[in-house]
Amino acid sequence: MNKEEWLSLIEKKLDLLTEDAKKEELKKLENTFEQLKEEEKNITSIEKIQKEIFLNRGINPQKIMTKKGWVYKHLEELFEGIHNIVESMSHNSKKENIKIIIDLLVLIFFICLIKIPFILIRNLGESVFTIVEIPYALEIWSLIIDIIYIIVAIMVFINIFTKWLKNLEIKKEINKKGKSLQGITLTKED
Repeated sequence: MNKEEWLSLIEKKLDLLTEDAKKEELKKLENTFEQLKEEEKNITSIEKIQKEIFLNRGINPQKIMTKKGWVYKHLEELFEGIHNIVESMSHNSKKENIKIIIDLLVLIFFICLIKIPFILIRNLGESVFTIVEIPYALEIWSLIIDIIYIIVAIMVFINIFTKWLKNLEIKKEINKKGKSLQGITLTKED
């Protein structure tokens, strides 16, 4: 990651600051980039820098994020994660990219398995409404069950995907001839 990319990622993380405050903090950080070790120039260190800046300015991001809303917060994490995956895949070997794709396919398969209990509940409700013979009850029941499934599936996908992304780190290694990307690895959080 070069200096411009690093500063751009930090700028995105400082979305709670005014433009002037962002510029002020970025000016302070411009000289910091050269002093950092290569391992410290990753997403985790950027999040630490963000938290430190917010603490110094008396901002509690958790309170503000709850004001933005749960859906907004998780969608923001999801899109940021997708961006990180695409960026890291561009630097990975074919084998590592296949591993990422297989992990995502397993996640999608798991989401499909969640549908089974919803189908059973829908069929059970339809058999009850067939006996009762209430007009449009079958359609309304099916629609409600499908909407609940979609909401649950999206929540599960976002939660698993964001947890998976937090374990995904980009590791770099400096060769004698220059920089080379070692690839992404999954690390276990303690």
